[in-house]
Parts: sequence; structure tokens; C-alpha cells
Amino acid sequence: MPEYWAVKGTLSEREIGKLLAACAQTRYPARNRAIVLLACDAGLTPKEISGLRRFAVQTDDGLVGDHISLAGKKGKYLKPRRIPLAPNGRLKRALIEVLESFPGSPNDPLIVSERALFGDREGDLPGISVYQEMRPTSIGYVLWKLADKARVSMDGGRDARRTFIVRAGRTMKQVGGTARDVQALAGHRSLETTQRLLEADWKAQTRAIRALFDPSPEDA
Repeated sequence: MPEYWAVKGTLSEREIGKLLAACAQTRYPARNRAIVLLACDAGLTPKEISGLRRFAVQTDDGLVGDHISLAGKKGKYLKPRRIPLAPNGRLKRALIEVLESFPGSPNDPLIVSERALFGDREGDLPGISVYQEMRPTSIGYVLWKLADKARVSMDGGRDARRTFIVRAGRTMKQVGGTARDVQALAGHRSLETTQRLLEADWKAQTRAIRALFDPSPEDA
């Protein structure tokens, strides 16, 4: 398995598992699992997660599709993009679960506030209900609380997003992709931003230096 957690500020698969396990101990496990995986497995920022509407992950028949559509400009330095969903991946399963946890329309937020989850939907017109989206700061707080509960050291959404980018970069090389493909997934406006994350692999650097300057006994 690629050692993507060798880069400072990224999470190991074990740490992601601990975050997901911690979700089961919360009041809203389905919602919180979706938050963790949107950050770790799709690289979304708290602001992008907050702004997601159901139609961004659904097909016309209301099912979860094959990608997440980030058409709006929810980040100052991020570009609109599409992020593929693995057909049998844990993120897609989490999205299905969170959509099934409460009824709603395509224009409703994907991640809703606690008030909505309690059933207190806003809107004072008969037959019309509007879910309130969860604020970016609240999403960041959920990630912080989960990390604290799971005893995982992380810088909230920043480390989760960085984990996705570095993992994508490692795998992209294996399937013939390039740094520009990773840039497109991450939504970076600058390729240099992507490259800085992909190239800062301390363990790989250590192995390279040892291979160069610490030859094996046979080579001595």
C-alpha cells in the first residue's frame, strides 16, 4: 500500500477508520460519516461540503450517481470540478445512507444542520419545507470533535483534504495519470500547489538518500 501518510499532515487508513468508528458514537452517525468521507475520500473543504446540494450527487432518478459535481465556486482559490465516485466505495455508500436518513428535494442541502435533523424544518408556507445547510464552521467543529474522540491528531478538514490529494497523486502514477489530473480533482488553480503536496514525501526522500549514500554490504 502506498505510504501516503508519509507526508506531514496526512492521515493513515487506520486513522480514517478510527474517525469513522467514532461517528457511530455520535448522535448523527450517517451525517458525520458522510462529512468524514467527503473530506478524506473526495478532498472537499468544509465550505464545499456545506454548499453541496443533493443534485450534486444524484442522477435524474434520484439515485446517487457516478460523480460529485462541484459546479459552483465555493472556494476562493478552487475551481469547479467533478470528482468520480467508486461504484462500490465507502463514500458512495455513505452518501446513500445520508440521503435515506431524511426525505428531501434535489435542491436541499446534502449535509443539513442539527435543527433539520431534529425535524424542525424552516419555512412557514403550508406544504413547503426548506432544510438549512450546516455551516462550514460547524463542519470543521464536527471533524475536530471526531478527531478528539478517536484520539487522532489532525488539523481538521485541512489534513483530510491533503490526505485525499496525496493518495490520489500516488495512485495516479500507477494508472498513467499526471499531476494535472490530480490538480483537476483537487480544484487547485495552480499546478505548483498540487506539486508541492505530491513531492513532499519524507519517507521516499529518506529511502532515496539511503540508497544513494548508504550502500548495502554487498556494494561495499
